[in-house]
Amino acid sequence: MNVLVTGANGQLGQEFKNNITKSDFEFYFANENELDITNKNDILKYVNKRGINFILNCAAYTDVNESELNKELALNVNSYAVKNLVEICEEKRLKMIHFSTDYVYNSESLDPIKEDRNVNPINYYGYSKREGEKFIENSSSESIIIRTSWLYSNYKNNFVKTIINKGIDNEKLYVVNDQFGCPTYAKDLVNVIFHIIDSGIKPNYKIYNFSNEGFTNWYDFAKKIFELKKINSLIMPVNSENYKTIAKRPKYLVTDKSRIKDIFNVNIRNWEEALKEFIFNYK
Repeated sequence: MNVLVTGANGQLGQEFKNNITKSDFEFYFANENELDITNKNDILKYVNKRGINFILNCAAYTDVNESELNKELALNVNSYAVKNLVEICEEKRLKMIHFSTDYVYNSESLDPIKEDRNVNPINYYGYSKREGEKFIENSSSESIIIRTSWLYSNYKNNFVKTIINKGIDNEKLYVVNDQFGCPTYAKDLVNVIFHIIDSGIKPNYKIYNFSNEGFTNWYDFAKKIFELKKINSLIMPVNSENYKTIAKRPKYLVTDKSRIKDIFNVNIRNWEEALKEFIFNYK
């Protein structure tokens, strides 16, 4: 099987590239300069030339604050490009796994959110990603959506790397302590996706949550990073009301992973265990 990975220079795309030895499939990695997914003809030419059977859509406009300022760009990449991809999947009978975000949710409690609950994005990034999801939900193709959260890896900018770098520079940090969610080690997500591809997409559901098990808030997450990395820099909790950003952030994004575990028979480790492995191997 020939697998196309879009967004090859992004965090998740690079994680796939680093782990392809775990799969027997032929992978093609395309960045935005090599494949414009907002152009349907470009996608079709790419797919036909390489005999693509399966698409992993890691491409996204992920800057939450900038999405409020560049709404057209966010919608083009996160929604209309998904429409192009899923239409080609229907026409060519391809399968696709599309990666979305917990920012499509907006909960008022720490009760774990199931895939069909609390879907009410409060920022434009979440809105644009939800609009893209709808094209897959309404399609006849064997395509699914994975909603993930708080993603970190060795690649690109992410919370874990930022906290480590600031801690090493001995900066005094203020981190919000009233926004709760579920960290995701990109390596664990990639391993689950390889398992899903191997076992085959099942038609039971279109949408699945995935992150590591358990939950935390950004402040406690940062404290755990410092603890594991043995960094002694000062870190202070702050209320989100005192840390204004352009885009609003939901306070409670604790997701339920029972659907993906049950349907695909996968085990998911706790976020602290995953983070410990990442820190141990982090250079």
